[in-house]
Amino acid sequence: MRAAARSTAANSARLDTIMFEAHRAATDAERYARLAAEEERAGNPATGRNFTALAIARAVDAQRTAGVPCTAKALAALIERRRTEAEIQKEARAEREREAAYEAEQRATTGMDADNRVRLWVAKSTAQQEVPSWGWSRGMLRAMEVAQAGKLYRRDGYAWQSRDPGQFTGGRKVARERVLMLANAGFLAVGREADRAITLTPMGETALYLARLHPDGLHPDDRTAHQARLAAGRRRGASREEVKGAARRLRPLDRHFLRSFKRPVTLAEQNARAAMVAEQTCDQVRVGLFDVEDTGGADLRKAIAAHHAVAASDVVIIPSP
Repeated sequence: MRAAARSTAANSARLDTIMFEAHRAATDAERYARLAAEEERAGNPATGRNFTALAIARAVDAQRTAGVPCTAKALAALIERRRTEAEIQKEARAEREREAAYEAEQRATTGMDADNRVRLWVAKSTAQQEVPSWGWSRGMLRAMEVAQAGKLYRRDGYAWQSRDPGQFTGGRKVARERVLMLANAGFLAVGREADRAITLTPMGETALYLARLHPDGLHPDDRTAHQARLAAGRRRGASREEVKGAARRLRPLDRHFLRSFKRPVTLAEQNARAAMVAEQTCDQVRVGLFDVEDTGGADLRKAIAAHHAVAASDVVIIPSP
């Protein structure tokens, strides 16, 4: 790149400033021009034109700042040619096709629509920020997973993991202290009297989901986790017993966070939920064929609603082909 600048000032600092501003504008113009070429090669003409316009604007800035003839202005007229309606529609159609192809590719890869992919990204970021501060061990995560599988139950004052879901006999013991800490913090619910199941609470479901998203935030064993909680509990003015007591407890999730957290839902889960709703409400749907002439849609909807004693908003009219 060649640089030039004109200045009548004898002050060399002023000339340096002009040279710096002109060089920065010219560098920007080169960068935008390179991006425009890359977008054109990628089949994104609309984005390419935007970068081209930016490149020309910065080139004009560079020439004006340097005080040299502004030849870049002539380039603006070349890209500002009024496009025909056919060109506009063709580019819009191509843009829609690219977006549809990208969405189909993303859905096939992630099994989620765009909104839920954003929710997943937020959930992963949240997990990376929150999970390390819980002071959980990997053994606690395993206990939560056993509870979610329907295999965790109480017997003789201890927690047990059964071989099969819902069958609370036999199996092996689960560390009692882990289960008690999780239950006291509200992550697990312990059944009373005849109910021996130990299950996840709604807060426990959310915590388990986040812990699975960021297992690196968990401590390898209970001892390491306890030491981390001990270190986190040390604060000015706290007695030794207060610090020890805090280390023996797990911190519940913030209730405001629980209200605002949106767990992503896969397309398969959405379809299963829709099928279940349809099955539950199928007996409430009434189908009828009507032969009408010169009847407005609103009046017809009201007439059908009155006939079936339902609200007009619950009536859907599908014209026959």
